[in-house]
Amino acid sequence: MGRHLILMDAFKGSISSKEAAEAVASGIRAYDPTAIIDSSPVADGGEGTLDVYLALGYDVKTAMTMDLAGRPCEVEYAVKGTDAVIEVARICGLPMRRSEDDPVRMNTRGVGRLIAQLRDQGITHIRLALGGTGTTDGGLGLLAEVGCRLEDASGDPILFQTNPLLETHTIQCPAYPVQLEALVDVTALYHGPDGPAYLFGPQKGLLPEDIVKLDQQLERIERLLGLENVKGTGAAGGLGGAIYALGGTIVPGAKTILQHLRVAERMEQADYVWTGEGRVDRQSQIGKLPGEVTRMAQAADIPCLILAGIVEENMPHALDCRSIHAGQAITLEREQTMARMSEQARKWLEELSLKQG
Repeated sequence: MGRHLILMDAFKGSISSKEAAEAVASGIRAYDPTAIIDSSPVADGGEGTLDVYLALGYDVKTAMTMDLAGRPCEVEYAVKGTDAVIEVARICGLPMRRSEDDPVRMNTRGVGRLIAQLRDQGITHIRLALGGTGTTDGGLGLLAEVGCRLEDASGDPILFQTNPLLETHTIQCPAYPVQLEALVDVTALYHGPDGPAYLFGPQKGLLPEDIVKLDQQLERIERLLGLENVKGTGAAGGLGGAIYALGGTIVPGAKTILQHLRVAERMEQADYVWTGEGRVDRQSQIGKLPGEVTRMAQAADIPCLILAGIVEENMPHALDCRSIHAGQAITLEREQTMARMSEQARKWLEELSLKQG
């Protein structure tokens, strides 16, 4: 009888963290009906973070705000007492941008508007999961909505006629009464070659000339806000920097969430640990969930098995790392993805059993 701890991240655009865990558990039970399964929805500060906190006893709430293009939108968030959790991609996520939207003008005002509403409701601590945004505004949209004064070169409030980075000349930020905590999966700085404009601008639709202009402005705003050399401030197009400027903290999403889930303690009871995500590559080792789970499993001397949609680079310290596609078509329906994941898990345990026998 084996004891298995399953900590699968979501496969973006395919299956959720919970569904991935269910598929792996199905494969384990097909091999060993007596297996003891321990699993949780997990995330690294991006997609799926809200589900983690709902599983931890938070309540789901809804509010009206605006999306990254300024359109009204209803968003879910989580609350427990005076604590709240916001998954910012639900407000300004890349999939929310429409084909007619100008990628330069996308902003984070909707996130700031929701924060202001929660402040008025008596919330005193807000965690913000920063992954998956479609914005590169340095978080200035957020700052404008929570009470900071963003002025143009004439000393007038900016009008958001384009990206607020291109309009803002000075910023005045009062002390903020809510404790903000940014959960990030990247260590990007606020500007430069490893900053948000250059690193993530292309995937958000920015042209090379847009990237140059926005990065120049990010450098200037970085000095205004005192963000020089602070890791994680470039997360979510600079949203991490805005949170830091309000006195907030920037923390590694995967490590923080795994601590909240008491994973180190639960690993002590496991014979195998399972993790994975849609694509395992070099980035998986730096702030992503599989990398953190693998390091924890190694420290606990427990075999760690990784299942992914695509494996571009094997994960150090894992027992093995495999793709569920095995050279077959990558674009699959949800049910096909889960079936392949289940079958790969079953076959894997059979192989391990033969080796051990």
